[in-house]
Amino acid sequence: MREDVSNTAAFPTARCEPCGKSVLTYVTLDERGGEVRCCVHCDGVIGEELRWLNASELEAEGYEIGYRPEDKAKSSGGSCGTGCGSCATRKG
Repeated sequence: MREDVSNTAAFPTARCEPCGKSVLTYVTLDERGGEVRCCVHCDGVIGEELRWLNASELEAEGYEIGYRPEDKAKSSGGSCGTGCGSCATRKG
């Protein structure tokens, strides 16, 4: 069972044409220093209008929100348990 995530949070999503689906987006800077919104999966520029989804709506889109306490218990050395090694190797 996962810990609940507040449904008051809003996550920016939009349709990504290269991925062919609705995706989470992030903001970065273009070559001129202007803000541009990109896909979290392919890093492609998003030209579509944003939709702000709460946690339940985002899960309906196929994303998993929060973490399962059993995953945290399996992690070692204070890492997040994703397996990337970054957390466990980070020095204070």
